[in-house]
Amino acid sequence: MHSIELMPRSSVVRRDGDGIEMTFPADPAAPVFAGHYPGFPLLPGVFALDAVHHAVLRHARDTGGGTPVLAGIRSVRFLSPVLPGDTLTVEAAVAAADGVRDVRAVCRTARGKSATLRLRYRDAGRPDPAPAPRAPAAGADTAPGASHGVAVLKRLIPHRYPALLVDRVLAVEPGRRIVTRKAVTCNEPWYRDLPDETADSGYGYPAALLIESWCQSAALLAAWDRAPEELAGQVALFGGMSGIEVVGEVLPGDVLRHEVTISRALAGTWIFEGATSTADGRPVLTVDSVMTALRPSEVLGAPAHT
Repeated sequence: MHSIELMPRSSVVRRDGDGIEMTFPADPAAPVFAGHYPGFPLLPGVFALDAVHHAVLRHARDTGGGTPVLAGIRSVRFLSPVLPGDTLTVEAAVAAADGVRDVRAVCRTARGKSATLRLRYRDAGRPDPAPAPRAPAAGADTAPGASHGVAVLKRLIPHRYPALLVDRVLAVEPGRRIVTRKAVTCNEPWYRDLPDETADSGYGYPAALLIESWCQSAALLAAWDRAPEELAGQVALFGGMSGIEVVGEVLPGDVLRHEVTISRALAGTWIFEGATSTADGRPVLTVDSVMTALRPSEVLGAPAHT
C-alpha cells in the first residue's frame, strides 16, 4: 500500500526486534521550504513526527508486525531547528504488547538533538476508544463579521504556499479563542509522488500536517492582537505538545475545522488546548496541550544548544 512520506529518500541504518535507526535528508529543494519560511527556511517540527512515523511503519513491515496505526502522541519536545541540507537521524525504540506499540524516539542532526517523542500505536483493525469529544462552543462559527481570509492570515504568520495550512478564520476572540477552517485537496504537493493506481485509502492526509494545521491556528491566535511592528521578524516556535489523539482519517475533499483556546499566557509564551477537530463534522483530532512562543526569526539560523 502506498503512503505519503513528507521526507522521502530515507535509509535504514540499523534495525532489530527492539527498534530502528533511520536517516532522512532534508532536501533544500523540498517544496515545504519555500513556504516555511520565506527568507529563513526551516523544516516544520511536525516533519520529525512524520519521520518517526515512517520509521515505525518500516520497523513493523520488516519484522512482520503488519501496519500499525498512529493512535496518540503522548509527548513531543522540540529542541532545535532542522535546516535545509541537514540529515535528520531517527532512533526509535519500539515496545509491542497486546496489539499496542509504545514508541520512544530521539531525532538528531549534526548539531545535536532536535526532538524527543513518545507515540502510541495500535494494530490495524484494533478498536481504539476515542476520548470524549470537547464540543465546540455554541454559535462558534456564526458570529457576524467574524470571518477572515488569506490576506489576514499572511499578515499574522509567515507561512506561505505550500506550508500555509489554514484557509480561513471563522471566529476569533483575541487572547482567548479562535475557530479556523482548512480544505484538503488532492492538488497539495504532498500527494504529487503517489502513483496513479493508488487506492483512495492511500490518500490519507498525514497526521503531521493535520497537527501542523492546528498549530498554525494557535499561532494565529497568539499573533491576533499584536501590532504589525511587534510581529515583524517574529515567528511562532512550538516547544512541545502532549495528549494528542488521532481519532479519524482525513482525505482530499474533507474540510477541517479547528477550535483552539489559550489556557495560559505569560511573557510571549502560550499554552493552548482545543475542542475536537473535525473533518466534515467527523472527529479526527483531539489536543490536550501545545506550548508555543514568539521569537525573533534570526535565532533560527543560530547553532542549536541542546
